[in-house]
Amino acid sequence: MSAAGRKSSLPVWSAQQWLLVAFFVASGLLAWWQFQPAEQAPPGALERARLPDYVVTHFTAVEMDDRGKPSRRLVAEELRQYVDEDVSELTQPRMTLYQTDGEPWRARADSGIVMASGEEIQLHGGVELERNGNLATRSAHIATELLRIWHHRAYAETDRAVVATSDLDRLTATGMRLWYAEPLRAQFDGRAHIFLAPEQNEEP
Repeated sequence: MSAAGRKSSLPVWSAQQWLLVAFFVASGLLAWWQFQPAEQAPPGALERARLPDYVVTHFTAVEMDDRGKPSRRLVAEELRQYVDEDVSELTQPRMTLYQTDGEPWRARADSGIVMASGEEIQLHGGVELERNGNLATRSAHIATELLRIWHHRAYAETDRAVVATSDLDRLTATGMRLWYAEPLRAQFDGRAHIFLAPEQNEEP
């Protein structure tokens, strides 16, 4: 039998039926696309990048007291000011805290933050605070990982592990409160361990 004489087993649909099938297929594809999970933007991609309002390299500032003498000197490799937050970030800060009587205290750290108004300064990472000795006072050296300093109160504190040394004497504790103006006093928190070096007897 010729091909022309064979009858097709497929149903014969009208144009209206074909349009109806096309409509259902298109609706199914649209529904599938709508339920696909949208690509999530990476965290913070839609947020404005946190950029400083200005940057100062090789920063130096000196604060004077009522008598016109240096009260505090702050040096940093870089200062980044964020006006809206009212804070400044410091890289490699170095600070000198002058005393009315006696040797000044010197502090250094890996980084720091100057809080609003500049009264509080936080030092972070490899913090060292030290004072040279003289005939009236012994030298002192304090090491920790975080130190908060309020200069006008002549007060500093930390809740991190701290090591304080003076000559050959050594003290370790888990926190400290220090009033560094004369008369000097300090309070060490947690369990403190003290090593007192034996006195050296001088031969006549």
